[in-house]
Order: sequence, then structure tokens, then C-alpha cells
Amino acid sequence: MKGLIIMLRDYNDYMTPQEVADEFGVSLTTVYNLLRSGKLPGFKIGKKWFVVREKVERLVY
Repeated sequence: MKGLIIMLRDYNDYMTPQEVADEFGVSLTTVYNLLRSGKLPGFKIGKKWFVVREKVERLVY
């Protein structure tokens, strides 16, 4: 599983919750709340969340 997470980080199509928070100027807590509520589409691998960059951009813009 660790190899899969490293592979996902190599692609610009996916963002971590921290990257979402930094890029859009919101708190990390807000990002996790949006993920858990389903308002921000994402997926988990193990305990780590990932967000498809295109989905975030559509949500914000």
C-alpha cells in the first residue's frame, strides 16, 4: 500500500488534504470536514485521504 500512495503523489491529478487547504486558504480541519460530509469528493487509501484536483477546482470555481 505504501508504494501506491507514493505513486499517487507523483501525479498532479491528486491532492492531499494539506495541499487543498494550502492552495485554497482554508484550514485542514475544514478540508477533512468537507471530505467526511461528502461535499468534497475524495477517497481513502488506508488512513490517507486523496482528492482529485479537477473535482476541487470544479467545486471552487
